[in-house]
Amino acid sequence: MTRVQKLNPFVAIHLVRKLEKLNRKTKTEKEKEIILTWSRASTIIPIMVGHTLAIHNGKEHIPIYITMRMLGYKLGEFAPTRNYQEYEKTDDKSSRKKDDKSRRKKDDKSRGKQDEKFRGKQEKFRGKQDDKFRGKQEKFRGKKDDKSRGKKDDKSRR
Repeated sequence: MTRVQKLNPFVAIHLVRKLEKLNRKTKTEKEKEIILTWSRASTIIPIMVGHTLAIHNGKEHIPIYITMRMLGYKLGEFAPTRNYQEYEKTDDKSSRKKDDKSRRKKDDKSRGKQDEKFRGKQEKFRGKQDDKFRGKQEKFRGKKDDKSRGKKDDKSRR
């Protein structure tokens, strides 16, 4: 016996009947109904394209609109049965690196404005300090000059 080259896709008979019935109705009416199905093993075929199927995931029916790109896949692939619960990562190096990068980006944006403000303050402060320093220098030089002149004058007077 030879092996079968290609198996025909499995589609639940009740699902095919419902789809054919809807396709007949949609030609006359433009309303599209949601078809409830528990058949997760059924393969998506061209008759299903354009319809919304509510696929059972074990708890509830999840409505899925069938498109051409879904042809050949099983219905169950589009209705996940398990909820993946993600836990918070409290102290992970990778999460810290991501946080640092985002902080750096924010800091870089605000840094330009801060630098301008800081430079302005620095210049004002330096200007005040320079004025104070010049004033002290002048006072100090003036006192020295006065003292030295006064002494010279005193010596010359004697």
